[in-house]
Amino acid sequence: MEKIKGQPKKEKHIRFWLTNQQDFLIRQKAAKAGLTIPDYLRQVAVNGVVKPKWTEEEQQMVRRLTEMYEDIHQLVEQAQKEGVLPGALLFTKYKGILDEIANTLCYNY
Repeated sequence: MEKIKGQPKKEKHIRFWLTNQQDFLIRQKAAKAGLTIPDYLRQVAVNGVVKPKWTEEEQQMVRRLTEMYEDIHQLVEQAQKEGVLPGALLFTKYKGILDEIANTLCYNY
């Protein structure tokens, strides 16, 4: 496995015994979080919680937001130059998409 630049070198190896049931639960929870078992156990041990990776749907929404960034920036510039109405009309194009993304990323947790 390739070392990611900027991450500290892992220097210690920990081994411990588990029951079959514990092993099953850890594997299940790590898979649900989209993490490897070592990454899952590290997060639980250090942070007390596991932050699941974004789902494919959430990743697509973030990509959509990134793609809309330039257009939204242009809306702000247009509203500053020409007044609020032209910018507001263009913004309505994105309102539904932004609401959907915000609801999925922020309110479904």
